[in-house]
Amino acid sequence: MANRSNRFARAVLWTALGIVTGMAALPFGPAGAEDNIKIGVLLPFTGPWAKNGNESYAAMEIARDMINEQGGIRGKKLAFARGDAPDPSAGKSEAERIITQEGVKLITGTYASPLGVAVSAEAERQGVIHWETIASADIITHRGYKHVFQVGPAASRYGKAALDFTKDELAQKLDKKFDDLRIALLWENRAFGTSVGIGARARSNELGKKLVYDEGYDQFATDMTPLIQKLKDVKPDVLIVISFINDTVLLHRKAKELNFDVPVIIGVSAGHSVPDLKDSLGTVVDGIFVSDLPVLVNPKALRPEVQAAAEQFNARYDKMLHRVPAGHAVASFAALWTLFKDVLSKAKSMDPDDVRAAALSMDLPDGSLINGSGLKFSNFDQPQDPKDAGQNIRSSIGVWQWQKLGARQVYPKDLATNDVIMVPLPPWSKR
Repeated sequence: MANRSNRFARAVLWTALGIVTGMAALPFGPAGAEDNIKIGVLLPFTGPWAKNGNESYAAMEIARDMINEQGGIRGKKLAFARGDAPDPSAGKSEAERIITQEGVKLITGTYASPLGVAVSAEAERQGVIHWETIASADIITHRGYKHVFQVGPAASRYGKAALDFTKDELAQKLDKKFDDLRIALLWENRAFGTSVGIGARARSNELGKKLVYDEGYDQFATDMTPLIQKLKDVKPDVLIVISFINDTVLLHRKAKELNFDVPVIIGVSAGHSVPDLKDSLGTVVDGIFVSDLPVLVNPKALRPEVQAAAEQFNARYDKMLHRVPAGHAVASFAALWTLFKDVLSKAKSMDPDDVRAAALSMDLPDGSLINGSGLKFSNFDQPQDPKDAGQNIRSSIGVWQWQKLGARQVYPKDLATNDVIMVPLPPWSKR
């Protein structure tokens, strides 16, 4: 009798162990478990970048909700743990809090490059995945980190795109040879502007083009007079400028005040790309080009199922915020959509090593994300920088133009929805 009881007890024990083992092997835990798949989101919900941070978050919510409505990931619903990152120090602290107290294995965000640099470093220190949606400073993936993935293009590519567009499209429009164009480069001297400037300078050198002006400045400067006076003296045909919203507005107002006319202005993302610019300057923005993340691209450049997701995102975003999404919002949705739909659905678990393996296995062609990007990450295999890891080498970058107060993609041709107009820009007296 005792032996029979012992055999029964052992059978129950082994059955229980089998159930537990099976549960542990499930990729995301048992279906219907109380805890969802929790993702940490670090964005500037307050502070000088708050408007763009909140717009990015709205786009991320749409991606989350669309996936959850489709059943989540293997029966598990997605949930966000928010952290406010108005500056790098706060971003680092909030990342540490979310990782240690909320127990997340993956964090995302962050919008601005200084935030991305700080938050990704904390993620690496903690051994969790950082999935960067927008922040583009090249240093983010140049530090030899294993757990950091930058879905958007590196900042240096923004500057290169501006030079290529000038060579391929603008020289002819200005009825000049590219070699004869006078190109000026003005850049804010922090992480983003410096990286873009490096890219523009490198591309200019590759093309054998000497810039007539190349100077950095403090984005928090309150008087643009000295800069405008210097630019007037060099008489550029094309001004490439990297700035944030407040200094962008000051720059154009001072240019008008001092009657600084330039045939072409190419703003690089940031201040020139946000709807706030047209709210501050009105129709003055029309004709300005923006080297940036694509906003609304030619549907033919997207795979059919991706185009359907783009249409649904745009409709939901308009209903939520009553406006067309800016590039940072489109990029935020695109980065999380592919994370949920392609990467996490393939990962064996939410363990950082499993998510990393799934991310590195991605080989998605152009047109797989709603902004025209593909998805393939560097993995210490870039000849020019062996320490580079986690950069999406298929991220799309291009140029759009303000036309009738809206963003119209004009370059490259496969993503373009509209033709280039207003070259050269009318003088201030006619704008």
